[in-house]
Parts: sequence; structure tokens; C-alpha cells
Amino acid sequence: MRSRENLIPVYYRVADDIKQQIESGALKDGELIPTEAQLCEQYAISRMTVRQGIALLAEAGLIDTVKGKGSFVTRPRLNQLVIDLKNSGVNKDQLRYKLISVNLIRNNLELTQELGFTGESNVITVKRVLFKTDLPVAIEEKFLRYQKGKPLLETQLEYADFPELVAKHQDSVPVRNDMVISVAALSAEQAKLLEADEVLPALVVKQVIYSKEDKPLGVSVMVCHKDRFELKATSYPISGRL
Repeated sequence: MRSRENLIPVYYRVADDIKQQIESGALKDGELIPTEAQLCEQYAISRMTVRQGIALLAEAGLIDTVKGKGSFVTRPRLNQLVIDLKNSGVNKDQLRYKLISVNLIRNNLELTQELGFTGESNVITVKRVLFKTDLPVAIEEKFLRYQKGKPLLETQLEYADFPELVAKHQDSVPVRNDMVISVAALSAEQAKLLEADEVLPALVVKQVIYSKEDKPLGVSVMVCHKDRFELKATSYPISGRL
């Protein structure tokens, strides 16, 4: 029977070993990690496998590679926070989703320009309410560029996360998600959906997903009940993949 360790790719084990040395302080900020040749000899593996491990470390933000000089340990960027909306707010297992509306808005240049969808005139809008048990937690309204011949299933509209929905519906590959967090008063409609007083402030989370060509592919605006939703952020989270 193969052990669990044997099932882990060798390049991943190399990256994990170096990560542990960095986090324990054995390898310090700015210090050069072993060369490719040294790692090949140490682990009895090919140069290609070593490069895969080094690439994983670089992706995790643990090293910087300088051509002709080698790879150096980098200090964790604790001033950079990453918000995981999928796991923020409330436990996803506790959430229930209710689809409120799906509309195709045609030839509304004012709306498309406001969303940044230049050159487009048709937009799909999706509105849903998120519940925790029986209490409404947030209202999410999503705007997508209309793609002829690319239908969306009701289950996708109701349950899919915003980035996933954009990725499935657009021809262009989404590469960046910009977020703006603000506070605003609830409208009468929003207060009714959230079962809250209209005078209460609400947390507003706006996301815009872009293609490689810097073209907006989708916009999401989530209005969150102030007492039932919270955002969580973690510094230096990427290395957690290792």
C-alpha cells in the first residue's frame, strides 16, 4: 500500500520543506535558498521537478527569484490582506439562497456605461437574498455582459459564487477581481428584503471582475445587514496553499 507521503508530488514536498525552514527562521529574510543543483542532489530529482517546487514557493510569495543570482527568501507582506468572500460573513453551510429575479435589460446605454461595459447594450441582472437560518443576511445583485448562445442554468444563478458565474458565462478569461467596501443607508426595498429598519446603515461590497484586456466582465453589489454579516481578512494567506 502506498503511504500518504508517497502520494504527494515530489516538487510539493520540496516546496513544503523550504517553507517550513522559512517559517521556523532557519532561512531568514533575504537569505539565498539552495541552488537548483543543490536541491537536485539533495532530493535526487530532476531540475525540472526542482523548478516546479521553486515556482510554487514564488507563487506563494515566499521567495523572489533574481535571474542569474538565485532565489531569495522574502518577508511576509503582512500589510496585504486578502478577503475570502466565499468563507466570510457566515459559514457557507448555514446559508440558504433565494433567487428574487433574473432580467435581460436591452439597449440601456446609461446602465452599461455606469457598469463599465463599453460597447455593450444588453445586460443580464440577477438578484438573490442570502439567509442564515430564517434571517436575511445580504442582498446580492449581479450584472453580467449578455452573451448570445450562452444560457445560464437556474441553479447557477441561485447558488454559484459571483466569480464562478462570470467564468462560466463569459468567453474571456477572468483574471482580476477589484473590490470596494463602503457604507450606505438602506433603500426602502433593501430594508424590506433584509427585514430591517430603513434608517440602518449597511455594508456594501462591490466587486468588478476584469479580463486580461482590462475589460469588465461582471459587476456584483452585495448589501449586507450590519448585525448579521462580517468580513474576514487574512494577511499572508497565499502560502497556506503549501
